Amino acid sequence: MMLPTKATTPLTSNVVLVVSVIRGPTYFPPSPALRTFEQVIWLQPPPWARWAVALLIASGALWIEFRSEPTTPHPFAAEDVTAGSVVDESNTEIRQVPLGTFSQVELGQVALDSILAGDPVLASNIGESGQAVPPGWWSLEMPLPRGAHRGDSARIVLLDTEVVASGVVVEDPDQDPLGSGLGLVAVESGLAAEVARAAGEGRAVVMIGPP
Repeated sequence: MMLPTKATTPLTSNVVLVVSVIRGPTYFPPSPALRTFEQVIWLQPPPWARWAVALLIASGALWIEFRSEPTTPHPFAAEDVTAGSVVDESNTEIRQVPLGTFSQVELGQVALDSILAGDPVLASNIGESGQAVPPGWWSLEMPLPRGAHRGDSARIVLLDTEVVASGVVVEDPDQDPLGSGLGLVAVESGLAAEVARAAGEGRAVVMIGPP
């Protein structure tokens, strides 16, 4: 004979809840399934983002280190070029230099000052034939060999010394056989005073070479 089941009323549920609160939480021993769950080791996902950033930084550093700089051709003096000489393919050679190292120059102009073999030809070294006087040089009148012309290179030998100064003819000398033969010569600034002193004492001799 089955006994009638006593239905749990809301009041009964509230009483049980109050008793539980008074007595404190009831301890339930963990089940085997729960203990197994607690022993699982959870792994974090690999730090893909950090690896990607590090790879980009390393790649950028390698590219900066080993990249090839753009170059451009530039003329260099293949031999010593004297002031007043024409700077062209016959006395220069072309080398590749990093872009922007030197200003672009046009061959076929006159050397305004001496250019040593191996030196680059700079825009300040050359100019038109009418610009035969290099910047900073000093000009003075000196007896010149007959046939000397403007733009000719000159070597001024100071007698009784070992000094030889570079120069360039600025104005043609008087071509009259009975004239003075004086012409205007520009002399490099470092020796201009010494050349002027020697010329005043009659100790300077001018040799003329081709432009």
